[in-house]
Amino acid sequence: MFNRIKKHILFLSISPLGFIFLFVYLYSDYIDYGKNIYALINHLKTTYFPPLIIHIIVFTAPILSTTIGFLFERVLVYKRTLEKKVDERTASLKATEKRLRELSEHLEQEVLERTERLQKSIRYWTNTFDATPYGILIIDKDFNILRLNRYITELLGKDYDEIKDKKCYEIFHGSDSPVRECPLGASLLSGKSEGAEFYEPSLKRYLWISVSPILQDGKADTFVHSIVDITGIKEKEREIEKSRDAFLNMLRDIHESYEELKDLFLSVIRAFVHTLDAKSRWTKGHSERVTMYAVQIAEEMGMNKDVIEDLRIAALLHDIGKIGTYDYLLDKPERLNEDEFKIVQRHPATAVEILLDIKQFKNILPIIRHHHERFDGKGYPDGLKGEEIPFGARILCVADSFDSMTADRPYRPSPGIEYAKLELRRCAGTQFDPNVVKAFLKILGGDQSGVSEP
Repeated sequence: MFNRIKKHILFLSISPLGFIFLFVYLYSDYIDYGKNIYALINHLKTTYFPPLIIHIIVFTAPILSTTIGFLFERVLVYKRTLEKKVDERTASLKATEKRLRELSEHLEQEVLERTERLQKSIRYWTNTFDATPYGILIIDKDFNILRLNRYITELLGKDYDEIKDKKCYEIFHGSDSPVRECPLGASLLSGKSEGAEFYEPSLKRYLWISVSPILQDGKADTFVHSIVDITGIKEKEREIEKSRDAFLNMLRDIHESYEELKDLFLSVIRAFVHTLDAKSRWTKGHSERVTMYAVQIAEEMGMNKDVIEDLRIAALLHDIGKIGTYDYLLDKPERLNEDEFKIVQRHPATAVEILLDIKQFKNILPIIRHHHERFDGKGYPDGLKGEEIPFGARILCVADSFDSMTADRPYRPSPGIEYAKLELRRCAGTQFDPNVVKAFLKILGGDQSGVSEP
């Protein structure tokens, strides 16, 4: 309440003055007219001009004092508001001035730091430019040298000022105009990096010069020249060229020796296999024929050369384990009994034991060991199934079985090729890999229908 009164104190001080004036005037007239109220009223009703003016002034005094009090108060409020805004604006300006001063100091510090970093970068790149282990020049499109590094001065044996602002073809080639092979001319035409090899007689050096345009707004007015001294490389090339023919001759001799050793190796294996096959007239030529079939199947199925060579050797040696089999079993005119068949079943494992210590046969041992496994898992010696059986062993199984079915045996004559084809189709997916059977039937020219995918 007090605060509200204090806020309007000027208005409350001035506006009552008019009322007081009116009251004093009326009371004074009331006394003058003997305290007769009717006489006072008649006096106030007078129409004479001077009293009428006075009465108007007296009766409007409260309105005037109230209006003046209100206006004074509004002026005072406006003044205070204006002063407050001025103070606020002054404070804002001072704060802005402080921030501007701080920003100015920060910008000044930033400029100093950036200037220092820029100078440091300039020194760094200048040192790097000069330390580069090959020549670098900046050249304009008119062939003028604008900048060069220390390598160029050392290469040419001239001072920096002797080279700068000179034509590059004058400095490097002693020519009055650009040489025909100049990569800068080519780069001017193509707009791309160009390079060329030069032998400079005055320097007695081979140089590789490459030029790259520096593009600004899609245009190239300056170019970077890189110059590498390749004299040492060219000398080594000549040395290599001198020894190349001798090296190629040596490789030719090594290749011939390798082929001779390879032929000798295969000949020894074949001789060994022939000795094994000769144990029985029923198995003579068996290993050679199985090898032929296996290689044909592998080639048909797109196997690579090294894999085919491993398969070739494995096929030649696949029955080497029969060395440990009694000869009478191989020539027995009746079918083998259960015990005899178990003895024969040992030959794949026996073959691996015989060949185990020959490290060159490491890749073929799984093929030999598993060439009697069945695709359905009912084979021997380990009962492997499907994809568990090495791929070479699956091929060898088909080739071995086909030759056995098309050759005479002591207990039966050959059933013939057509019977063997029928058996391959019938046993595809059980004894044999269907994909291998398909490939072999294609080689034999037989019907592949009825052979399903595994």
